[in-house]
Amino acid sequence: MKFQADPQMSNTLDVPQDSRIRGEKGWEKLPLFWFLLFLSYKCTRRCSYCYAFNQVGEGNTAEMDENTFSRLLDWIPEVWEVNHVKVNIINFLGGEPLLRTDRIRKVMDAVQARTGGMQGLVNTNGDLVDQVRWEDLEHIQWMTMNITDNSLTELSRRMKVVAGRSNVKNQTIAVTLDDDNLDRILDISRFGIENGYRLRYNKDLFRGKDSEYQKRLLKKYHDLCDLLEVYVTRGYEVHTTFLLDILIPLWEMKDSPYPCGRRMAVVFPDGGIGPCIRDHGFKTGTLFDADPLSKIQCETFHFDLGKPDIPDECRACEARTTCQGGCPRDKLLLTGARSGKSVACEVHREIIPRLRRLDQLKSKIRSLGSGEHADT
Repeated sequence: MKFQADPQMSNTLDVPQDSRIRGEKGWEKLPLFWFLLFLSYKCTRRCSYCYAFNQVGEGNTAEMDENTFSRLLDWIPEVWEVNHVKVNIINFLGGEPLLRTDRIRKVMDAVQARTGGMQGLVNTNGDLVDQVRWEDLEHIQWMTMNITDNSLTELSRRMKVVAGRSNVKNQTIAVTLDDDNLDRILDISRFGIENGYRLRYNKDLFRGKDSEYQKRLLKKYHDLCDLLEVYVTRGYEVHTTFLLDILIPLWEMKDSPYPCGRRMAVVFPDGGIGPCIRDHGFKTGTLFDADPLSKIQCETFHFDLGKPDIPDECRACEARTTCQGGCPRDKLLLTGARSGKSVACEVHREIIPRLRRLDQLKSKIRSLGSGEHADT
């Protein structure tokens, strides 16, 4: 599968849907192009581990002005016309996206009218689920709710509100593993799996290379894998894709599946665009520049084992096709260079093979037809 942008496509319009690039067998529904929209930094919270909070500052509540937003509504279809990708996704982030559901609707209306359609995803802390205009979220299929510091009881209530009032067909619980959430990772996992939600766990990157934190994190991930194995043997559906730091454990093809610096269009409130969801200070252009697809191409952020600055030991590692040498942005932040091993090397080396074995166990249980599902 080719994940690099095709320079010949920059002037090609009206690409037939059946000729667009899509995932290989088993990955046909995986979005190969991601539109990541930070339309505002206004939020109901200020979480210490938030990328936006750490990079744009506590007092920054910038919101995209009307002229720039109007341009965005044209820009997304323009990029879609030339990106030559079958499955695209619009991902609303922030700030808190539910503060401006009117803008979510306008974006999705433009997408529905002027492209072949895209998946719609909202990332939210859930604080506003009792107040939003759900009709504005008509075309949103996916919602990821960050548990932040809420209790499981409140998280459950909020997710039931979403299920009852929206067209969302899949909900995910997002957890950044600060000290408190690290302590309750198993309880969150039990709740999520038993209620049919997907899970997303992210390390607290801003703990840096704190060795004690890394040791706790690795131990908790092993405990998590032990728990997941129990649920798999009981017949529960356990999803491992994107479970750990947005990695894809089952990826075994040579080409990197990650769109960073290639097929990822990150849009910021000032109309700047960039190649990385985690770096809000690095921008490669604006919504008003010509040849928009070229503006998000940035080799520095290629998340790819094939890059020459990835060590040989990574190329021989069991986890190599999933880890791909680690996130370049994480390495830039913590080491000052994109070269070298992943900053989460120890975690990846031990946990990715365990997640793969979990999926093998799931397949074995399905083939034997011996899974026993406990209704709870």
